[in-house]
Amino acid sequence: MKREALIRHSKRIVIKVGSSLLFEGLQFRNERFESLAASVSWLLDQGKEVVLVTSGAVACGMIALGDSVRKSQDIPFKQALSSVGQSILMRFYLEAFSKYGRKVGQILLAPEDVHYRRKYLNARNTIETLLNLGVVPVVNENDTVAVDEIKFGDNDRLSALVSALIDAHLLVILSDVEGLFTRDPRLFKDATLVKEVFSIDENIEAMAGGEGSHFSTGGMKSKIMAARMATLSGTAVIIASGRDFGIIKDIFLAREVGTFFYPQKRGIRSRKRWIAFGMLPGGKVFIDEGAKKALNEGKSLLPPGVIGIEGDFEVGECVEIFDATHKRIGRGLVNYSSEELKIISGLRTHQVRKVLQRENLEEEVIHADNLILLEEEEKDG
Repeated sequence: MKREALIRHSKRIVIKVGSSLLFEGLQFRNERFESLAASVSWLLDQGKEVVLVTSGAVACGMIALGDSVRKSQDIPFKQALSSVGQSILMRFYLEAFSKYGRKVGQILLAPEDVHYRRKYLNARNTIETLLNLGVVPVVNENDTVAVDEIKFGDNDRLSALVSALIDAHLLVILSDVEGLFTRDPRLFKDATLVKEVFSIDENIEAMAGGEGSHFSTGGMKSKIMAARMATLSGTAVIIASGRDFGIIKDIFLAREVGTFFYPQKRGIRSRKRWIAFGMLPGGKVFIDEGAKKALNEGKSLLPPGVIGIEGDFEVGECVEIFDATHKRIGRGLVNYSSEELKIISGLRTHQVRKVLQRENLEEEVIHADNLILLEEEEKDG
């Protein structure tokens, strides 16, 4: 299916809006919220379902408390800013959407909220219920309690996770750039816009560069990573400029704007999406070439193929899988703890039973049903 048809048939849409599109320096921009509400309301009139993923709570807190607070960078202080700013941010959304007869509902997510399967499903059910009620869910990271080491990091990734969570057909990432360029357009005049991407490979990743604005935490690299997550889940992605929120209408009127990323034809099913993108990994498992080949053939990971372990994890936890060259190739749920795995790595099944002196043991370190292979999301170090 071509770009125009994919967009036309998209019923469930996630729209991510960056802070730089809602604020100008330390100034609120009411008209920007109203313009966004108008465009989303137009989509709803077309029979679409829309989820907004927004940034801006810290910016709102900073504006409310004054310019003097900008000097502090410690985590508790930023969390306090988010606490002050979140209610202000939602007030702007509430007032803007009410002008079009629309209601909004706030959802705050932290990584641990999607790490556990029950919470993951609860988050999905809440969003589904809001959509069924005709309410626009407004999602943001719960910065007030998130621990820096396990934060989503930027709302680009959060928007991709939400897209996977609710089986969205299209993710629209709006920022202050027109899309993916062959080179950084701010530095190179010969840079050209990439209109369509069929597969995200190293060449596409190499094109991504540059940092975000003062309030923004994500540059083009984070958007490409988000696009990878979403397209692997079967969601199409558009990265486009949100300087004028009228672009949302342009997208659905088949005007070629931004960069369109085609969804992968064989999207990851729901449970494996949770393992791939929702869970927080507790450690690393390194495997040999024979095991890597077996995994690529759809088989499970067995003890003989394990050549190394890092981290401290228990039975049932999520671990990342690396090959012998330390390239990340997937994730899975382990049937052994890290301590047990250190003992049985390289052993055959009958040897495992003898060494651990237990009869009721799983043959597989990670069963194929609990394992998802992914292209490497990022380089180590």
